[in-house]
Amino acid sequence: MNNVLTVNGVSKKFINIREGKKEILQAVDHISLSVSPGERIGIIGASGCGKTTLLKMILGLTNTDSGSIACDGKPGFVAQDPYSSLCPRFRIWKIVAEPLIYSGKKMNKEQIKGRVKEVLLQVQLPPDKFMERYPYQLSGGERQRVSLARALVCKPRLLILDEPTSMLDYEVKSGIGNQILKIAEEEQLAVVLVTHDIEFARIMCDHLYIMNEGKFLEDGETKELFEDPKNSFTKMLFAASLDLEAFWKLKENME
Repeated sequence: MNNVLTVNGVSKKFINIREGKKEILQAVDHISLSVSPGERIGIIGASGCGKTTLLKMILGLTNTDSGSIACDGKPGFVAQDPYSSLCPRFRIWKIVAEPLIYSGKKMNKEQIKGRVKEVLLQVQLPPDKFMERYPYQLSGGERQRVSLARALVCKPRLLILDEPTSMLDYEVKSGIGNQILKIAEEEQLAVVLVTHDIEFARIMCDHLYIMNEGKFLEDGETKELFEDPKNSFTKMLFAASLDLEAFWKLKENME
């Protein structure tokens, strides 16, 4: 089975100038991973660990310094903020249709709207109710479902999610998570979830990568990794997500 995504030894540095001195930041340091059709992986790490830079390189928004990335077709992408990722001047049907309009596929307006209706139904937004609305008329959860529909409209083989539920409450987050799982299974979509929400990643992903200071410290099947993490940083992350008292005790023991 061919991989939908292969990342091989990718690195990225940034140069900062602070008080007249040059600083080199190793944002991503020789990262490798692969994702097969239907597989769901999670990349977990705190803010600043390099996961967003890695995601941007996978999406082609940032060049690599070294290594290679091979992706089977253009991935669908769901951004973190449902309030800034949708153009406020466009109706919902046009927002969802944008990837189709600029894809080069020969489709007339009627065909494009037909496909938009299909994906709105997939994400549980009735087309007759939502097609002609504007983003300001939608809740945060509804906006993120629109983002998901837009990511799916060109029938990608890979779906990339950047903290897709971080700005949503628990009930809405659960609903969208279940919808993503259902669609991924039906479509045999590969999924890459980038998040610091460990519990959400635990539910969503088959395989997890733990990232810190630009490197993968540990990875493994989700259930096995939670049952027996090897790396001390992984243990601290898991403790913080499940039990704050256990986290501080573990941190004290590590110092």
